[in-house]
Amino acid sequence: MENAVFIGLSQQMALKRRMDITANNLANVNTTAFKAEHPLFEEFLVKRLNEDDVSFVQDYGSYRDLREGEFTHTGRPLDIAISGDGYFSIEAAEGVRYTRNGSFRLDTDGTIVTINNQPLLDENGRTIVIDMQFQDVTIAPDGTITTGPGQTQKIDIVNFANPQILKQVGNGLYDAEEYAPIPVSNVQIMQRTLEKSNVQPILEMTAMIDIMRAYHSAQKLLDSEHDMQMKAIEEMPTVQ
Repeated sequence: MENAVFIGLSQQMALKRRMDITANNLANVNTTAFKAEHPLFEEFLVKRLNEDDVSFVQDYGSYRDLREGEFTHTGRPLDIAISGDGYFSIEAAEGVRYTRNGSFRLDTDGTIVTINNQPLLDENGRTIVIDMQFQDVTIAPDGTITTGPGQTQKIDIVNFANPQILKQVGNGLYDAEEYAPIPVSNVQIMQRTLEKSNVQPILEMTAMIDIMRAYHSAQKLLDSEHDMQMKAIEEMPTVQ
């Protein structure tokens, strides 16, 4: 009887994990360049002597859907999107971070920064500063930024051997930890354009309904097992 309870509880814990990830996907359906995540589970077998193995559900981790989101034209010169596999390099207080969110602006010094005032870096690891007298910025498909007097800097676009290793750290940023970035050139930068989230809300809502149904089914199993245990206790002969 205890095994049935433990199996039901492991299923509910896995479903809760899946629900948390699904809810986070839906919460970011309008977040620029957000990538949907999905959980990974595996079977965990408990070996028992002279008895059948007991199968539990184990949370193995999660994976990120790396497919591009839809591109939308904004008309803003510092809205840029990456068509292809790559990330912008951002200077954060904790070190270099990476993002696909290309919504940038100029701060009071003319530095190109994110909405959280974190500078965009060029291919030499330097911040990109625009002469405030010449704010007519042109960004070429290869990431080269050109201003009025001919000032040029090239945006640093990188990728990783396995982008799944990137760890989300909030505000659309990723931490590569000890993994080294790889410069890429086979991407195209699109100016006055942003990448939308790749979350598919209809699929996520359908998944949420399925999760709720599975959770309720598991709860019915637990309730039934509990009733059987209580009945067994009530019918147990009294020891004189």
